[in-house]
Amino acid sequence: MTIHEFERQLQPLLTGWCVEQQAQEWRLERPERSVDISCRLLPALRLGALQLPRLVVSIAFTGGNADQEADFIDDFLRYFQRGGG
Repeated sequence: MTIHEFERQLQPLLTGWCVEQQAQEWRLERPERSVDISCRLLPALRLGALQLPRLVVSIAFTGGNADQEADFIDDFLRYFQRGGG
């Protein structure tokens, strides 16, 4: 996934949050809690002639509780779920 693809898929998750964005970092805030999301580009994965872009994503929580963190991660995974079926 490229940075642009990540940012596009992240947009629906930002609904309801006060968001500050700087380059490849997002700070999401609600009363008494915040979430910091950052990503950085990794070298592309080469499979023969195919190249797949890769990112490493970090998510850090401040405030809130374990249930709120789990709910956020569930939402994040739902928006970024990949795979066939």
